[in-house]
This record gives sequence, structure tokens and C-alpha cells, in this order.
Amino acid sequence: MDNSEVLKIGPGYLSRVGETLAANRVSGKLLYVSDPVVDKLYGQRVRPQLEEIGRVKEEEIDSNTIAYAMSVAERVIATDVDCIVGMGGGKVLDVCKYASYISKRPLLSIATTMANDGIASPIAVLLKRDKKPKSLGAAVPSMLIVDTEVIRQGPPQLIKAGIGDTISNYTALLDWELAVERGREEMNGYGYLMSKTSLDALMKTQYSEIEPGFIQVLANSLVLSGIAMKFAGTSRPVSGAEHLFSHALDYFSETRNLHGIQVALGAVAVLMLIGRSPAPLLEYLGRFGVDINPRRLGIDQETFVYCMQHATEMRQNRYTYLHETDLSAERVREVYRRLDEATR
Repeated sequence: MDNSEVLKIGPGYLSRVGETLAANRVSGKLLYVSDPVVDKLYGQRVRPQLEEIGRVKEEEIDSNTIAYAMSVAERVIATDVDCIVGMGGGKVLDVCKYASYISKRPLLSIATTMANDGIASPIAVLLKRDKKPKSLGAAVPSMLIVDTEVIRQGPPQLIKAGIGDTISNYTALLDWELAVERGREEMNGYGYLMSKTSLDALMKTQYSEIEPGFIQVLANSLVLSGIAMKFAGTSRPVSGAEHLFSHALDYFSETRNLHGIQVALGAVAVLMLIGRSPAPLLEYLGRFGVDINPRRLGIDQETFVYCMQHATEMRQNRYTYLHETDLSAERVREVYRRLDEATR
């Protein structure tokens, strides 16, 4: 692979898929993976470029279970596919990352949404048999394309979720520092620096609304977060108490919200619980209209309390401030009330 040609972020890059593959000396048999909605929108622009590179097989995603991702990997191996080309959002790209990891084949990832930092991370979130999510080690995309024009034309809520996921690095890094101080984990300087750089790039941006220039900044930040995980060999640089809380919501709440929105809510709530000011995060989220009001998200007070109290059970080896914080029902209810008031 040519390192100068593995990452393309900017407007118009959907028209340079074939160029990217050629620059990285990819040829032969390609497996094009997408879902019906994304393929209908952009497939006619991408498919002809793939056909110029090699023989194209297709896989239409209908599931994001571990078993399904394994079946895609089996197809890749059994039919001697030379490269996987995945285009879509988190479901498609997570299946492709895991299939790439299992089959040991390169992956060109074409992200059509930026709802979370999974676009460049070495982690795939797939469903177990009980339909509960499971984070699995996977392959970082060998090549990554983010066409910012495509992102801009998509649902604004997905962009806001991407903002929320990057902002959550704020509490993730605090938790990591605490875990190192308590002797529970070791620090990886490169991973920490990349996560902090991702956070700073977003929070110190000159932009105050979602526009093309800001989307470029957000895309860069999400990729940096993914790289931070690769350096650290773990999700630790971008995942702390706020992610544990979000995982608890996924397990125990009947209401479903975007991951990035849930972790942003968790980050602000954790800051309130540990006695630190959430003002910087609230101001930033408010600037871009990222709504984390728990009532409007369909999270009632008792669900909020239960999930916060059981968050530490989501990952046994992830030490956070929640392990040292008063999580009595009265205390967490107070935080819920403060959150509701602060985000009205």
C-alpha cells in the first residue's frame, strides 16, 4: 500500500474510488459490500469505477451479527476475493472491518456517515445471538475515503452524533489518567496524544455551525480517534465511563438513540457526578444543536439511574471515575434533574 494514498477526506472523493484502488495496486476480484439504501444513492457512481479495476462480486448487507460478518469473511476466502470495498454507515463498515480481519484481505472503506469514530477504528460492534452489541477487535481499513459532500447531504443528526462521540474523549481521557494513577492501567503516550488532538481539533474550531469546513474538521477528528485506538491497542483513549453508561443504555433501555448522542449525554452526566464543570461541553454541544436532554431522548429518570449504577458492569477491566463516585439513587436523580434543566 502507498501510504500517501490510503486516506482521502474532502469533497468529491467518491469519484476517486478507482484512482485510490489503482494507486494502492489493487486489482483482481473485488467484493463490493453495501446496503440497499446507500447503493441506490451512490452505487451507480462507484460500481463503474470498481469494474475498471477488476471483477466485481456484490454483497448486500442485511444484518450486522457476528455470524453474518463471519459468513462474509468465509465468502471472501472461499472465492479468492483480493479486496473488500465497503460503502455505507456503521453497520456496513463494521461487518467489512471484521470480515477483513478474519480473511486477512485489504479493505477500502467508503464512509457515507460520520455518526461515530468507527470509520477508522480497529473495533467492530456486532450483534451476538441475543441481539446485544459486542465490541470485537477488527482490521483498521487499509484505505479510507470520506467524501465530505456526501456527508453534508446526509441526515444532520448523524453529523451531530459524530460530534458527540468525539466530545466524549473529554471524559475518556480523564478516566484513563485516573486508571493510570491508581495503577490499574498503563499509559500509551501516542494513543493519548492522538485522542487529545482529536478532541482539541474539534473544540477549538473556528466554526459555529455545520458547514463544509466544519465537516472536514469533524472527519479528521473521528479518524484521529480511530488511529488513537490503533496506537494504544485498545479503545481506552476514547472510551471511559461515558461509554459504559451508553452500553448500559443499549442493554437495559427500551429506547434506542444514536451511540454518539448517548456518549455525549454520558460525558456531561459523569462530569456532574464527579464535581467537574460540564460547561465547556454543554456550550459546544449547544452551539451545534446536539440535543442531549434525557427526557427528549426518551430516557426516564429511573432508567437513567439504573444504567448509571450498573455502567461499571459493562466492562470489568475498564476502571473509571464511576468506581469511586457516589452513585446512590438520590445523587444520580439529582444529576438527572440538573441535566434536564441545563439542556431545556
